[in-house]
Amino acid sequence: MRGMCLQICCGMVAALLALGACTGCRLTPSPGLMACPLPASEQVQRVLKVAPLGTPRDEVLKELETAGVAGSFGENQSIYYCDIWKQEDGSRWHINVALLFDENGLLYATRPDQSGRATAIDDEDPRPAGHIAPPTGFPGTDDPFQGS
Repeated sequence: MRGMCLQICCGMVAALLALGACTGCRLTPSPGLMACPLPASEQVQRVLKVAPLGTPRDEVLKELETAGVAGSFGENQSIYYCDIWKQEDGSRWHINVALLFDENGLLYATRPDQSGRATAIDDEDPRPAGHIAPPTGFPGTDDPFQGS
């Protein structure tokens, strides 16, 4: 009987240790992720207060982190997807704001745009026309690898 109690006790300890490892050893539950109560346009405006247009990429990341905004880059770091915004009360909002960076690493636009309109990223480029590099590889361009 004593051996069985020891086995049960060891099993319970092992189960508690495994549970602690799975939950990150947190003793208090973390606040759940909730949908952001703000409309898209307000989400964008609040993110732009933290990191205004024209801000360099590294500074944007620093300011977002300080403000509690977490996210991730796309493949080539030209788009940063803001996903979670930790609030002062500990709640975490799921937000949906993409920050677009130009070839110099400056923040030039958001999606949704500042009015909250959800446009495709390739739909419209708000940069001045002279700011866009001309396409290459098409007949009539100065591409040295394009056959005549």
